[in-house]
Amino acid sequence: MPIKNIKIPKKALFLAEFVGIMLGDGNIYCSKEKGVYQIKVTNNSETDKEYLLNYVRPLAKKLFGVDGTISFDKNRKGINLRIAGIELFKFLLSIGLVEGDKIINEVTIPKWVKENNVLLIACLRGLFDTDGTIFQANKIRYPKRLNIGFKNNNKKLLFEVRDSLISLGFHPTNTKRNAIFLCRSNEIKLFMKNIGFSNIKHSSKYYNNL
Repeated sequence: MPIKNIKIPKKALFLAEFVGIMLGDGNIYCSKEKGVYQIKVTNNSETDKEYLLNYVRPLAKKLFGVDGTISFDKNRKGINLRIAGIELFKFLLSIGLVEGDKIINEVTIPKWVKENNVLLIACLRGLFDTDGTIFQANKIRYPKRLNIGFKNNNKKLLFEVRDSLISLGFHPTNTKRNAIFLCRSNEIKLFMKNIGFSNIKHSSKYYNNL
């Protein structure tokens, strides 16, 4: 496979957000025998198609200067963004991401992101865009009250996200079924103001309930 040259981005906001996306719905894969080095971001083809096509793909293009390919999983509701190339593979490993199964490897937020609150916020946005949710807490009693949740089977990452939110002034719940929640109405507003969503699926739920 020919080497695909990439642009090397600075450790700044958009790269930190992309790291969050990769920690959530991304995968880094390598087969040295076959000469295959690729990254993949997989979303739900029904609910997240617009996010993947109109935000994640252009973001990757902006950061690395390469186009990704789009594919759909047969018999599954999956849409994939794939970018092949050993240079991108090596770069992502160099900034703290890990090849292979994120749960088994207990992948966490890279140190350079955690040391800067501005970058941490951007990374959290990517994480909540992919593994987060916003929903009505009680449709009958409180039709306008929303909660924000984050679910991940990597408990180390889950606790790290919880600790990060606390460091930013939030009061997330304790972990329940591999998930944490923000339930205070003032903190939902604070989340939208300071962190927010790039995934229109989530942001539209918030603004439609104002």
